[in-house]
Amino acid sequence: MTIVLVGGGHAHLKCILDIRKKPLSNQNIFLISPNRYQYYSGMFSGYTEGLYSIDDIRIDLKYMAEKSGLTFIEDSVTEVSLTDKTLETKTGTMIPFSVVSFDTGSYIEGPSSFKDYLVQIKPNYLFANKIKEYREVEFPVVVGGGASGIEIALAITAWRKRNGYPANVTLISSSKLLPSSSSKTSKLTREIAVRKGLSLMEGDSVAEMNGSHVITQNGRSLPHSRLLWLTGPSPSGIFKESTLPCDQNGFLLVEKTLQAKGLPFIFGAGDCITLKSFPELPKNGVYAVRQAELLWNNITSYLNCEVCSTFSPQRHFLSLLSTGDKEALLQYGRFTAHNKLAWKLKNKIDTDYMQKYI
Repeated sequence: MTIVLVGGGHAHLKCILDIRKKPLSNQNIFLISPNRYQYYSGMFSGYTEGLYSIDDIRIDLKYMAEKSGLTFIEDSVTEVSLTDKTLETKTGTMIPFSVVSFDTGSYIEGPSSFKDYLVQIKPNYLFANKIKEYREVEFPVVVGGGASGIEIALAITAWRKRNGYPANVTLISSSKLLPSSSSKTSKLTREIAVRKGLSLMEGDSVAEMNGSHVITQNGRSLPHSRLLWLTGPSPSGIFKESTLPCDQNGFLLVEKTLQAKGLPFIFGAGDCITLKSFPELPKNGVYAVRQAELLWNNITSYLNCEVCSTFSPQRHFLSLLSTGDKEALLQYGRFTAHNKLAWKLKNKIDTDYMQKYI
């Protein structure tokens, strides 16, 4: 029996810990990832602001895997063959599997016509070096009014203020800020952003670009030093190209058991999947962490011909959005607060999470 874990996301990290606690006998287990390190996106804003070092935000997958008896392969899977149950990698290696699980995250793709003017920060291992360069550019422009765009734009603003650079970061959002949150929260976020010196263009989007300027749909023109494009997630092409079950956008379609529709030997978790029963569920690390609690149990249940558990997303969850200067916006249900205590809570949750994987 050969089990292959593709990607080093939240769920697979938990699988590795589960394997370490209770090793399987007579199983070959592989972990495949394009980089030795997994970078934790929950601490990206703090790294951008200069609050964390690179070692604070990354996990050594090779060390973790080998400590738990897995074989680590630094490579990318490019194709899944269902007929002979093999994975083909970028280097041309063919890896047979009995069970395969995908936890590869998502990508961010700006319009192809703008690609020469965009900063590529995904996959996550690209982030650290790219953001260190970008926070120093002459005219930083961030596109995307969701949590990622707001956090990074405010983190760059805080870093620039602290290090003597002009606080001239612009955030362009096609909708209100935090569109999935309440109007009250969106308004509060706007007030925080303006108070901290972030220039906002809400209800607008990028229409044209050249090497020096952005023209928006509303006809505004502003200078740029390339754009940090942080809009919604895009899937890897591997699932559609390998004729695996996908949703309309190309994310792997799975049942509540995290098994691919009609293919019980294929599992998935995190941002690379869409749950058939909850198609509108946001690609959110909170759900990935919850899925992590049952993924390895379900893989072993499948191998033992036992019934797999089902995942049900929680209705409410704690959201902590860093706003720079060691402050954060806390949301839970209808409760919202913005202060330094919220950042201390976020910092504790994030650093405690990372400690588990050292």
